[in-house]
Amino acid sequence: MLQESILNMSREMVGENIEKCKALILQCEEATTRRRALVHKLIQLRLRLQEMEDTAEVASTGVLVQLGHHLQPQKPPLSRTSKQYCDKCAHIIWGVIHISYFCSLCEYRCHGRCVEGTVRRCASAVLAEDPTYILRICPEVGLAAQNYKCAECKRIITNKSAWSEPRRCDYTGLYYCPACHWGSRVVLPARVLHNWDFEERGVSRQSKQFLALMRNRPVLNLQALNKHLVKFVEELTTVKKLREDILLMKRYLGSCRAAQETRMLRHLEERQHFVENAHMYSLQDLVDTEYGVLVPYLQRVHHSFSEHIKTSCLVCQGKGYICEICDVSEIIFPFDGGVVVCDGCSTVLHHLCYTSRGSKCPRCVRQEARRKQETAGGQGSAR
Repeated sequence: MLQESILNMSREMVGENIEKCKALILQCEEATTRRRALVHKLIQLRLRLQEMEDTAEVASTGVLVQLGHHLQPQKPPLSRTSKQYCDKCAHIIWGVIHISYFCSLCEYRCHGRCVEGTVRRCASAVLAEDPTYILRICPEVGLAAQNYKCAECKRIITNKSAWSEPRRCDYTGLYYCPACHWGSRVVLPARVLHNWDFEERGVSRQSKQFLALMRNRPVLNLQALNKHLVKFVEELTTVKKLREDILLMKRYLGSCRAAQETRMLRHLEERQHFVENAHMYSLQDLVDTEYGVLVPYLQRVHHSFSEHIKTSCLVCQGKGYICEICDVSEIIFPFDGGVVVCDGCSTVLHHLCYTSRGSKCPRCVRQEARRKQETAGGQGSAR
């Protein structure tokens, strides 16, 4: 949340404070409390400056900027097949009768009369400030800790009336009033990550909008957050192997003119993080893994890349390996099944050949023997 003192600054003052903050950060030592506080303040100042620039930019278009929302006038009539409700008062929006606004960034929607009363920050602004998930399962604190007030609008909530009954958000663990929690149900990252549980659970409107924007962001490092998950979920093991193979293939495709001309790596454009590493996942990646979508998708990409490298492209074929142990003329690659890549020299060998030689790489053995011979020769000359 932006500090009130920053909210009251003029655009010039915000700019001056950004420069001062940057100078002070450079003067501070690494990993100090003061440096962290200054970095946090710098983020807030930059967010405020962006908000002010956005406000100036959209002022002439009829778009309203409120708490980070870019509220565009909704053109009546709205669809008659589905009812739409105000995110502020939770009452229905009648397209012909009511003036309404729609946030182009987070899909927040409200009556024209409710714009000024908006208390919910735009989910895109929250995400820009801290693009991370709550990864504790329903971190409930209890109604008493909230003073029996809605976590968002601060309205009193009690079980005495249906209009003020407390509704718990399974994502934040906080309680909300019915106007701020409509009973929307979504898959939750904490439950997927810790229990591989994809059952949808009730969340507040605020959480729903944030989770919708985060769903395709690769922010979940499975290796760091739950390294045992891959061992227990067979599909994840397959996904991990396919992703590791694709990263090995990227080395060939990245230096191949034919692959660049046909833009082969664009096959993974919708999941760009798959050509950057093998351990970062989005929530959508995990959902697609559970429901049998991701493995076939990666298998198709894997087959396309492999066919180019091993069959279609002579340049890529020329970068393959021949096993030095069995000396069979078959060209093998690091991403083939039944091969091993030497940690010492990166040569590729058949796994069976490698184990039959006591898991010793012949190239490394030769290099070691040569080093010993050179060392012995040097010592003999010294005598």
